[in-house]
Amino acid sequence: QAKKMNVESLRSNQNANAESAEIRIAKAALTVCFLFVASWTPYGVM
Repeated sequence: QAKKMNVESLRSNQNANAESAEIRIAKAALTVCFLFVASWTPYGVM
C-alpha cells in the first residue's frame, strides 16, 4: 500500500511539474509574441 501510494504521489508530482513547465513555456511564448507585435506596431502605423 505505502509503496503504491508513494509511486502515485511521485507520478502526480512529475505530472504537476510537467504542467507547470508547459505553462511557463506558454507564458514565455505569449510574452515574446506580444513584445514582437508591440515593437513593430509603430512601423506598421507609418
